Formats: sequence, C-alpha cells, structure tokens
Amino acid sequence: MIRFNFFAGLFLFVAFSLSACKTDYQNLPAFTDKKYLQAIIEIPAGTNQIVKYNAKEKEFKNASDQTVRYLPFPGNYGFIPSTKTAGEKAGDEQAIDILVLSESQPSGTVLEVLPLGVILLERDGLPDPTVIAIPAKPTQQIITADDYASFNQAYPEIKDILTKWFRHANPSQKVRILGWKNEQYAEDFIRQHLL
Repeated sequence: MIRFNFFAGLFLFVAFSLSACKTDYQNLPAFTDKKYLQAIIEIPAGTNQIVKYNAKEKEFKNASDQTVRYLPFPGNYGFIPSTKTAGEKAGDEQAIDILVLSESQPSGTVLEVLPLGVILLERDGLPDPTVIAIPAKPTQQIITADDYASFNQAYPEIKDILTKWFRHANPSQKVRILGWKNEQYAEDFIRQHLL
C-alpha cells in the first residue's frame, strides 16, 4: 500500500512538472539574439485545417469547427511572439500575423525568418496586416529574395496568388486588399507593436 502511494505520488509529481514546463510561445522574444525575427507556426502550409495557439493552456488546438473552404494555406501561417495589435474592442488584441513561404512546418515550430514585406488587409472593416517572410536559413528557403524589391521583381506571381488567396479564403468575411509594403515597413510595424 505504501509502495503504491509512493509511485502514484511520484507519477502525479512528474505529470504536473511536465505540464508546467510547456513553452509559452506567445511570450518568446520577437527577435533572436542574432537579430532575426521569430515566427511561431500555427497552421502548416498545404492544409485547410485551422489551428490556433491557446495561450492559457500553452497548446496548439485544432479548431474542429473551422476549415478554409478554399485552396489550402499557401504558406505556414502563424504569429510573431511578444507583439500585440489592437482588436475590435478592449481585450481583443492579438499578435501580428505572419505567413512564412517555405516547405510545410508542423504547428509549434519556431522559425527564424526574414520579412519581405506586409500585405495590408482589411477584414470586415478592421485592419489586419500580415507579414510575409521566408526562413532565415538558406537551406530552408524555397524562393530566393533578400527584400521586398527582389521578391517583387523575381516573384510577382506569388504576390498575385497571395493577394487572391487572402481575398477569397474566407467568404464569410469582407476582405479588402489595401496594398503591399516593404521589409522596412514590416520591421517598423513589428517594433511599434512589441510588448
């Protein structure tokens, strides 16, 4: 009986300790020591399933009642940690959205990225800009661009595809594309919204 209680207690202690050690993705630094921007991937490229990070439980959860009824995500979608943008009402703030153009990465991946620019969106009348980036590691890159100008020159079709995808991916929302901005605008925008 004493042996059972000891092991049961040990098991509970280990289980509690492990659950307390979950990564707090929301509060990771926005920039690494190497000065690269960090992206937290929620939704892998190539899926229609919506995955959201639950900051209270520190878990990535599949929104089983939500899917994109359009083409799958054209990149890895997520957020920039330690950032906040204004929401529709007080307490409705959210981290800055980011789309990383690379091979599919699983939910919970933390990537060092290079911002190429920002697509300025308006959803149901509210601003919702999304940073467009590529991985910082050359071995993870599927396109070669150093900045917005080289991205725009070498891959104008990708800009067109992303513009159309964002406009049509959620027919229940009225989405307007207000334009594109360069990597300097992206960095300034991120720094303005650091926690």
